[in-house]
Amino acid sequence: MAGRNCGGIGPDVFLKSGQVSRLHFGQKEGMLTNILNQLGKESMKQTPETIVLLNFGCEDIQKFARAIRDRHIYTMVMPYTVPAERVTQEAPAGLIVCADVGVPARPEARAKFDALKLPTLDLTGGIGGKVDEAVEFCKAKCGCTGSWTMEKFIDEAIADIRSQVGGQKVVLGLSGGVDSSVVAALIHKAIGKQLTCVFVNHGLLRKNEPEMVQEIFARNFDMNLCYVDASDRFLDKLKGVSDPEQKRKVIGKEFIEVFAEAAAKVDAPFLGQGTIYPDILESIPLDGNPNGVIKSHHNVGGLPENMKFKLVEPVERLFKDEVREVGRMLGLPSELIDRHPFPGPSLGVRHVGAIERSTLAMLREADAIVTEELTKAGWYHKTWQTFAIFVPVKTVGIKNHQRSYDYVIAIRSINSVDAVTAQVVRLPWELLETMMERIVKEVDGVNRVVYDITAKPPGTIEWE
Repeated sequence: MAGRNCGGIGPDVFLKSGQVSRLHFGQKEGMLTNILNQLGKESMKQTPETIVLLNFGCEDIQKFARAIRDRHIYTMVMPYTVPAERVTQEAPAGLIVCADVGVPARPEARAKFDALKLPTLDLTGGIGGKVDEAVEFCKAKCGCTGSWTMEKFIDEAIADIRSQVGGQKVVLGLSGGVDSSVVAALIHKAIGKQLTCVFVNHGLLRKNEPEMVQEIFARNFDMNLCYVDASDRFLDKLKGVSDPEQKRKVIGKEFIEVFAEAAAKVDAPFLGQGTIYPDILESIPLDGNPNGVIKSHHNVGGLPENMKFKLVEPVERLFKDEVREVGRMLGLPSELIDRHPFPGPSLGVRHVGAIERSTLAMLREADAIVTEELTKAGWYHKTWQTFAIFVPVKTVGIKNHQRSYDYVIAIRSINSVDAVTAQVVRLPWELLETMMERIVKEVDGVNRVVYDITAKPPGTIEWE
């Protein structure tokens, strides 16, 4: 059963992943203040017994924060450039100052936090092996009871959604990925038919994904689901755009236009988003310098002033593995919860350089082969993500006993818990050879396959 067509929402609009660009309007410099303020104003609910980790230059601080959360103590990460007033908005139980060995001291920045007179643990000599020390500090000095659980989170999230939305409607972009699926389940559990999900084929989806997503959601959810095919408009907008950040800006602008039209058709003043915590953290530079942004996440940064949506972001304070846990508790099927994460901009950021329809088709076919062989070999659920990347480099090769001058496909396979760090998976050589042989044989225009062995850091999970 396919989702119904969205009525007056024509093929010249597009929506994806329950996400709207909030960083792609105006100059980055002007938006960074908005992002910092976004970390917990009225749109981010206070969590009791919060511990704020202040990042004074600590590479593994997200991983450290996640480890403390495993002890049922809620943590937030903020850069040392954040105003002290922003910290107090969270009413934290205590602070942990984190910095790696050799990082320069910043006494002026430290002073504003010391003036808050909160229990503070100084880990400026490095955080390695300090999880137990941090947990003991949280319990003994800050009064944390270790009561933050996913069960409690779900109950509070549902109550919060009902309180926020009341009898009004919510529009949510649905991709079939983990984040938007869990958000859809939470909002639907809270307000039922007041939620309308919009699923858009923007031309950057994986092979057969439009049909699969509609079928899965029709089978598992009794909710309003609209389907929009906006492939041509979106690909036309991306034609000739090669810079990764510019691609994301194009995507963000299109998201805004679709949400506006979709919401108008269903009279929805609320916009549901699948924002998760790493999206926010990676969009904030440590020292306030816009060049320090790891990458612009198209669901982070603040809606334009002329957009009247009120945001519903129930999982914005969760890491990826926590979102999966919530999904399982809500009874979502494994085919949704255990799918490999897929970036909001979809194949758009797995296609390096400017996107042409012909080279996008190569990537889509190669990616399908990678997934098919990974699944067949029993490795799909052993990896966090395994996918193909189109590399706009031509190399000389031999195909069909003739000289060829064709493109390169890269394969990337990583494992991660929370997308904060990632380790390269050593796939069996025989499996990689099978993938290579099929790609070179079955994908016209490709004559070489390479394997990416870069961890995160220094690399990011996606190439763009």
